[in-house]
Amino acid sequence: MMMKNFRTILIISVVACYSSGDAQSTQMSTYCNPINIDYTYMIYNAHNNISYRSGADPAVVKFRDEYYMFVTRSLGYWHSTDLLNWTFITPEKWYFQGSNAPAAHNYKDSVLYVMGDPSGSMSVLYTDNPKRGDWKATQAILNDLQDPDLFIDDDGKAYVFWGSSNVYPIRAKTLDKAQRFRPSDSTYSLFNLDMKKHGWERFGQNHSDTVLGGYMEGPWLTKYNNKYYMQYAAPGTEFNVYGDGVYISDAPLGPYKYAPNNPVSYKPGGFMNGAGHGSTVIGPANQYWHFASNAVSVNVNWERRICMFKTDFDKDGLMHTDTYFGDYPHYAPAVAEKMGTFTGWMLLSEGRKRCALSSVLARIGYTFDDPQNT
Repeated sequence: MMMKNFRTILIISVVACYSSGDAQSTQMSTYCNPINIDYTYMIYNAHNNISYRSGADPAVVKFRDEYYMFVTRSLGYWHSTDLLNWTFITPEKWYFQGSNAPAAHNYKDSVLYVMGDPSGSMSVLYTDNPKRGDWKATQAILNDLQDPDLFIDDDGKAYVFWGSSNVYPIRAKTLDKAQRFRPSDSTYSLFNLDMKKHGWERFGQNHSDTVLGGYMEGPWLTKYNNKYYMQYAAPGTEFNVYGDGVYISDAPLGPYKYAPNNPVSYKPGGFMNGAGHGSTVIGPANQYWHFASNAVSVNVNWERRICMFKTDFDKDGLMHTDTYFGDYPHYAPAVAEKMGTFTGWMLLSEGRKRCALSSVLARIGYTFDDPQNT
């Protein structure tokens, strides 16, 4: 007869759910935001002996079927063949303090251009060998630019867009590419914030500040089906509601029309907040991806990271970025038919007990009448 407090020895043998090869394949086919790169240690607060790692304002471009990512204040940039695995490149020549809110543009797969001098006065840099990084400068200076975006259209006409202000709009100049990117005398104002109509552009945590004006910054132009999608960030990179909106036009200089589904990139909650000041690039299988900045602020408000989300255009020509469960594991760009979608993997509840069984035989004692012995 079994006594009430009878203890038994349970011999357990565990069979693995899948082979080690399957486990490796699963690991390599997924990614989790923020993306796993070696973020640079910043110098912003070094005079106060505050050390922290950060990366923001990603400009990602495809060049000769590979990808290059330029990030604020990093002393170089990253290279990838699949948008999943990134290798840091220390170029032969680069900005001494790193680029600031950089621009990048692939011109006909022959030359890669970048901009982003922290001073705001800059030459257009170029190379045909970004892996080596032998950057050269055009012999001309463009002045008073913050958060530049360089765009060369299919017809060879070049433009620079910029904006980082709570007062001024996104602005533009045409550039003469054949004359050292000489800028036009005219400056074109494209659009500004309209916080009374667009609530997501309001300043502060959870858009709670109705007094101060929000920041408009980080323009990035994407051409899709002969439409021009000017992306911009608001209301401030330090807030959980930092996101990207878009205006659409039939021409690079406008007129631009506000997209009714704004913000197109937005993630106010979760482990990491924010999905703003980004760039959009065509990845494997011609799938679009949106890269953006988010915050994991522990030491300072500017402790930022890089995120990546699948992006599409619908039948009405509207741009959509999928930030659903944005800091949970998603399928990598190389996974056909699943790329960028949520894996369904969830976090365990905080404080709940869980145990992991090894494949080694274990001797475990149980008391059947003790519900706490689990």
